[in-house]
Amino acid sequence: MRFPNEYGAEEWFVGRPLVHGFKRARNMLLDRAFRSARSRETDKVLAKLAGLAGGSLVMSVAFNQPWVVELTTRMAMRHLNGTLIVLDNSRKADARREIARICADRDVPYVGLPFNPEWHPCRSNGIAMNWGYYNIARQLRPKTFAFFDHDLIPIAPIDIGRLVQNQPVYGILHNSVWAWNLWAGYCTYDFASLERFALDFNTDIPRLLDTGGRNWIQIYRFLDQSKIRFAKMRLETLRDPADGTARQAYFVDDSLHVGGAGFGDKSYSLNKPEFYRRLVRSLEDGATLDELRCPASDARPA
Repeated sequence: MRFPNEYGAEEWFVGRPLVHGFKRARNMLLDRAFRSARSRETDKVLAKLAGLAGGSLVMSVAFNQPWVVELTTRMAMRHLNGTLIVLDNSRKADARREIARICADRDVPYVGLPFNPEWHPCRSNGIAMNWGYYNIARQLRPKTFAFFDHDLIPIAPIDIGRLVQNQPVYGILHNSVWAWNLWAGYCTYDFASLERFALDFNTDIPRLLDTGGRNWIQIYRFLDQSKIRFAKMRLETLRDPADGTARQAYFVDDSLHVGGAGFGDKSYSLNKPEFYRRLVRSLEDGATLDELRCPASDARPA
């Protein structure tokens, strides 16, 4: 919620700060309860990654879509300079089994998160990220840690340590009228710079901030936005390797972003899974992104 002096007289008259305060207290209770729950894979993963202190850790919160996890882990093995761990927040048992199998086949650390009590996808993702930060990152104490969406497919080398080499945070900037934060789907942090803060990846809806918005209170308000270099998101037009059809696709720096993969039929993605599979296969076979680009005038959603 916002600070008391950030509410106008009309908002106080209708009791909006009290409503926001009640919801914040409720969300904190759910978050603390979820954060304290253990996963059966936690100890095994922590033991496996015990030597990660001083290294780079990337946590990816998976949700119900094994096909994007398959592509993400596949390309991360080629391009990610850091250790990837999948935190499975899926509600579907069959999706969890398939994601666990994919991770096992690729020797990618996997943690099936406890049952998540949040029904709203943004809050569910936020407390899953909090779980990962407090139960994994703070235990391993990496030099650098990051959260990447499960549908963010790296198609070029990424060194997350270099992203925060001269600044404490890096990611996609989101500004609201009240504050700013980093998009939860692509955010990187220097652990030592932020260790003293109580990070909170929950939403802050009163400030019009989505998942990760509570970190404005915790860390971002203490940083000088003008001195931070941020990531870039863009829409490009690519040729489908199958038939040359022009299709639009989103990119975040050097990663392909499927977008909305966890929402199934409600996804806002411009393309079907087969396109992303063909694109990844073509890149693996030696095609370059420049070779797959085409004029924007040829683009059409598929």
